[in-house]
Amino acid sequence: MQKLQQSKQKEKHALLLDHRQLINKAYSSAVPNSDTYELKSQLFQFQPKTTQQPQQNQRKRKRKLSEAPKNAAVDNINEYLELLPRADVGTVSTLPRFWEEDYKLPQLHGGNTSGKFRTFQTPTSTFIIPHAASFYNHNVDQLRTLLPQLRPSYDLIVVDPPWRNKYIRRLKRVKQELGYTMMDNDQLALLPLGNLTHERTLVAIWCTNSNLHQQTLETQLLPRWQLRLLHKLRWYKLNTAHKLISDLSQVDATQKQPYEVLYLACHVQSNGAYATDLKQTELLLSVPSIVHSHKPPLLHWLRQYLKLERDQVEPNCLELFARYLQPQFTSIGLEVLKLMDDRLYDKKIKIN
Repeated sequence: MQKLQQSKQKEKHALLLDHRQLINKAYSSAVPNSDTYELKSQLFQFQPKTTQQPQQNQRKRKRKLSEAPKNAAVDNINEYLELLPRADVGTVSTLPRFWEEDYKLPQLHGGNTSGKFRTFQTPTSTFIIPHAASFYNHNVDQLRTLLPQLRPSYDLIVVDPPWRNKYIRRLKRVKQELGYTMMDNDQLALLPLGNLTHERTLVAIWCTNSNLHQQTLETQLLPRWQLRLLHKLRWYKLNTAHKLISDLSQVDATQKQPYEVLYLACHVQSNGAYATDLKQTELLLSVPSIVHSHKPPLLHWLRQYLKLERDQVEPNCLELFARYLQPQFTSIGLEVLKLMDDRLYDKKIKIN
């Protein structure tokens, strides 16, 4: 994670996140005296696209007004792009798309407190389980039934809702298993997030560029979940050459934007000054995974803002709609182990 500042006198900054490095570091730090696993580098070879001439007869898909991204909040992304370190594009090596295979695990619960990695084997796959991670392969729509098995509250909650969008609907028409189960905003409103927070909880919520979803989140979901908005910022996606993956349009809302939006919230009864320093981070940048909706981890960044109990060493974290596991997290989702397939990782043997 690298801080990008336009001058040392300015507190405002951007953060360059290295998704792969952050996960690998979290895994190795959890088992310092044992073998570990690292995400394969091929998962982050998001190569620059070659310039193509526009097709004269190609019809542009029009986005409804309610889906148009908000263009009023223009940040200084171009100035931060100039501060990025030079990147080595390197050679391209392909990786079979194991994550597109059928995922049909039954409802189950597991965890690992052994001090080393464990594996969970099925007739068709082997999944790795990091130390200090627990999971529920469970429909988040039925989260209320899990409340007796969860902690009364968590210090950090990360939510990546399966917002309804046309891209996933198109995927599902081509191949059913490529598209996840989407949820209506009314269904999301019923999630009992208010039952899982305390006055110092930070909640990070990923949102699409749909103006409708963002308005619903701000005006309906956050109040329903007893949350107060702290900060809203964009996660810009870069290719391996450290350029935006697509053109940024502040005018044409029909164009796909190279960013997603991250909301940071806290309990409505939290101290008014709680975590206000978060606003110094204006935006996030990273090379995304080639796996759709494989979000970068946030704990390394947000941990400095968490207020833990006296003598509490590690935060208690929860991720909803998760598709991979992290130390210190309880992860819940219908595909919670999907990206823990050992074919997506390299095993690193510790040499004594």
